[in-house]
Amino acid sequence: MLKQNSKLSFKDQTIYVGLDIAKKSWNVTILTEQFFHKTYTQSPVPDVLVAYLNKNFPDAHYICAYEAGLFGFWIYDALTKLGVDCIVVHPADIPTKDKERRNRNDDVDSNKQKSPFW
Repeated sequence: MLKQNSKLSFKDQTIYVGLDIAKKSWNVTILTEQFFHKTYTQSPVPDVLVAYLNKNFPDAHYICAYEAGLFGFWIYDALTKLGVDCIVVHPADIPTKDKERRNRNDDVDSNKQKSPFW
């Protein structure tokens, strides 16, 4: 009887993470190379995000982007130390439609973080 390898692996794949940063929570949008995974809210802790990525997308390459703002670069530093490539985006470089300007929300903002690069 052959033993099957049932370990999930995303080796050689990139997982894209867009963040909308707030003081009390982060809105997170995750996309794989093939599909949209989901948008959710989490505590503003880099370790929590990386644990989620490692659990759901083991062995993948992670790229994260968030808009520069009030919170500086500590998130960039923390995610980079945890093995996540991170991009801090200037707010003016994120394409925005007029409808999005009028109807802003965190889910829309986290999803847009992928636009300039991916």
